[in-house]
Amino acid sequence: MSQTLYLKYRPQKISELDLVSAREMLEKMLQGKTLPHAWLFSGPRGTGKTSAARILAKMVNGNDKELNTEIEVGSCPDVIEIDAASNRGIDEIRELRDKIKLAPMRAKFKVYIVDEVHMLTPEAANALLKTLEEPPAHAVFVLCTTDPEKLPETVISRCTRIQFKRPVIGEIMAKLKIVTKGEKLEIRNEELEMVAKAAGGSFRDAIKILEQVILAEKPVAEVLGLLEFADPAEFIKLLRDEDTKKALEFINKMIEEGVGPRSFIERCVEELREQLLETMDKSVLPMIEGLEKAYERSKTSAVPQLPLEIFVIENTQRTGSLLVRSADHPKKDPVKHGSGKGKYKLEDVQVKWPEILKAVKPMNHSVEALLRSTRPVGFDGDTLMLEVFYKFHKDKLETDKCRQIVEAAVGGVFGTDPARLLLQLGEKRQPVKEDEDIVRIAEEIFK
Repeated sequence: MSQTLYLKYRPQKISELDLVSAREMLEKMLQGKTLPHAWLFSGPRGTGKTSAARILAKMVNGNDKELNTEIEVGSCPDVIEIDAASNRGIDEIRELRDKIKLAPMRAKFKVYIVDEVHMLTPEAANALLKTLEEPPAHAVFVLCTTDPEKLPETVISRCTRIQFKRPVIGEIMAKLKIVTKGEKLEIRNEELEMVAKAAGGSFRDAIKILEQVILAEKPVAEVLGLLEFADPAEFIKLLRDEDTKKALEFINKMIEEGVGPRSFIERCVEELREQLLETMDKSVLPMIEGLEKAYERSKTSAVPQLPLEIFVIENTQRTGSLLVRSADHPKKDPVKHGSGKGKYKLEDVQVKWPEILKAVKPMNHSVEALLRSTRPVGFDGDTLMLEVFYKFHKDKLETDKCRQIVEAAVGGVFGTDPARLLLQLGEKRQPVKEDEDIVRIAEEIFK
């Protein structure tokens, strides 16, 4: 495939928007006599917000064919897309305010699409607010966000809001059927439903999974199992642990099982992007850049996985490693308290469990919420084994950020080095009201 299916089947007209509720609301508002100068598209990732913003840019500019093509490929000088996650400061917004006064070069309206607008600093958000309050007649703003609660109420009040809700399984299946028809594929409804359910409410993820099914030429159930095995978070952990051997073994097994290296790199970059947006940790950037280079090299490599293997070898060695040479995050030697191995046992951690939860909460209340639905099943003063009853919780607690918080808290409570955290997935218990609340809260937090 010369173009990813998600881009190939990206909606280009309002009637093609996959989310029915957003499509109907946008159609209704564009039928009005006045055109809002500021829009707010909010909702989960992968639901079509940016696609809808580009379609809106075409609509307000009269659907000129040549101009539409430029907007679709991102080359129109009058449609400016800004990623607020990487351009979040007041200087960038001030530059926007200066340039916005200039008239459009070709289009009727200059359209500013600001993605992840909630990532702007408070100062930048206030500067944006002033622009929204007194916009030039030739300017239209489309603010996109997955987290509208983090936006100042004053910014929200200046915008016409369209909520992009999490799509139902039927809507995702309808999109998948468009793709399969366009690609002349025969895939049973039952299999499409499996893909739709695995996508977690994202049209984009559903199409990426379908693309993996096509490339692997294997049944959907088998590919879903492979995708679960080829977990980007696990691979990234091996990189951070600088475990060259296991990282290369991971790639080798992945290739043997039919997972394409390019699609896997895409998933790794997306995983790192989410970590970047969540933590604003600049040490993630070199890893993203390295993977992007491996992705480009894999297009022409005689051995498709070789660029990824070179990336692993180059960046899992301490000398010159991208993972350790960040000037913004120098490594520090941990404060030593002396090992607790053999000094403590399971009963000790069970007694101190409330104290451990109390220590975790100030560091990250989301992690504390997850821990409340786990159970200590082993402890020797050095290694803590927790039983987790939901795979979702296990995946989150195994991320570096969450794991390190727990390990530090346990070490702090017992006055030892940070503990080593291991997790095992247990059988789901009969849920009680508290368990259901914990699951609901944790899922909302980590959406």
